[in-house]
Amino acid sequence: MADGLREFLERVFVRGQNPFVNNYAINRLRPPGAVDERRFMGLCIRCNRCLEVCPYGSIKRAGVGPPMGTPYVFPEQKACYLCMACCRLCPTGALDAHLRNPEKAVMGKAKIDPSICYSHLFLDRDKVPQGAKQKIGALCNTCYNVCPLQDKAITLKGNLFPVVLDGCVGCGICTERCPTRPRRAINVIPSGMGRVDEAGFYFGKARRHHDSAVSRAEKPSSGALKGEELLDRKYKIDGSRDASDFQFPYETSDQIEGWD
Repeated sequence: MADGLREFLERVFVRGQNPFVNNYAINRLRPPGAVDERRFMGLCIRCNRCLEVCPYGSIKRAGVGPPMGTPYVFPEQKACYLCMACCRLCPTGALDAHLRNPEKAVMGKAKIDPSICYSHLFLDRDKVPQGAKQKIGALCNTCYNVCPLQDKAITLKGNLFPVVLDGCVGCGICTERCPTRPRRAINVIPSGMGRVDEAGFYFGKARRHHDSAVSRAEKPSSGALKGEELLDRKYKIDGSRDASDFQFPYETSDQIEGWD
């Protein structure tokens, strides 16, 4: 089996990250400063400036479904290092241009799976897989060591095993560096994506069309042409008969002097 197909099947059936049906899976995050998903899909113009300015290469484009072309962070590949450069460059407000403090970023929240976390397994011998050594974890604590917000986002309970705190912003550095395979012992649950039916280009387009139609129905007509009626009138205008007979007032040459 090809490595690419194996990776795809693992994402779909092991990690639950089917790209065709689920845009709200774990470890699929919007960049820092992203507004709520409904507004984000209406504001993001897929300009890719956030991708270009990110010094860590953390931001990727979605490639499947209605969110195609919008920016995501996949912390298993490359986490967000909270430099906020993308926020400062976003031209539409899809990312909060005023966000500077990493502690105010709300990308998601990390969650530890104690059944595969090395530190938790080391402390709880009953959870050690059959056939494995008892001291499988050796008190890893990698997630705590790499966290940029130590003791605010994650702490060590009893100085032994990691516990996620309310200060976690979901940057995903812990997920990127987690040594467990094939699954990570710590993953980020995205925030801000709320209701699935409020996300996506087609939903936003339908909602705007509906709101516009309701607004037009409520307002009294002024007699001015609008919408399709106005476009039809413009298409019927023929300006070719009024075109001026313009002569270019300079001599031109088909060749450049000095060139063979």
